[in-house]
Amino acid sequence: MGLTAVGGELIASGHPGARTPTELGEENLGIIRSADGGVTWDPVAFTGEKDFHALAAGPDGALYGQATDNNVLLTSTDLGATWTPTGAGLLAFGLAVDATGRIVASTQQGPQVSTDGGRSFVPLPDAPTLYPIASSPDNQRLIGVDNDGTIWISTAGATQWLNVGTVHRAAQAITVTDAGDILVVDDSGLTLLPG
Repeated sequence: MGLTAVGGELIASGHPGARTPTELGEENLGIIRSADGGVTWDPVAFTGEKDFHALAAGPDGALYGQATDNNVLLTSTDLGATWTPTGAGLLAFGLAVDATGRIVASTQQGPQVSTDGGRSFVPLPDAPTLYPIASSPDNQRLIGVDNDGTIWISTAGATQWLNVGTVHRAAQAITVTDAGDILVVDDSGLTLLPG
C-alpha cells in the first residue's frame, strides 16, 4: 500500500479490505483520494487496475508513484487524476521527495536519486540501504530504516545520513514530523520516538 499527502488531501493505493466499498476497486484500489482525513475515500484513477506501493508527494504538489505491475515511474500534477511516465525505469520499494525536489527511491541496489523530475536515477552516494523511506510533511527531512533496523535521517539536499536509533522488528512504514518526532510501524504496532 502507498500513502502520501498533498495539502489537505490524502492520496492512497493498495488492496481493498473486507469492508471496502466496491466502487473503490475489487482487486486493486488504483489511486484513491480523501479530503476529510481518511474518513471517506473517492476513486481517482486506475480503479481496480493498479496497486501503487511506492507513492510520494513533492513540495510542489507533484505526485510520484510506481505500480506493482511494472518498473515505470509515473507522475501526476492533478492530485492523481492523470499520470504520465517520467522516463525512468527502476523497481522502487519506496519513494521520498525532499524540499529541493530530489526524488529518492529505495531499490535492491540501494538508494537511487533523481534531480530531473524522475527522468533518470543514479546511486545516492554514501547512503545506507533503506526500506522503508519517507519525507517529512515539509519535505525538509528524509528518513528510512536499513535492513539491520537502524533509523537514518538526512536533511533536504544533504548527502550525509545520521543514525538516530534502532527498531527491534522489521519496519513496515516510517515517517518523521516537522517537529522531528519519528513514527515507526512494525508488526507490533506504532512506535513514537520523540524528536
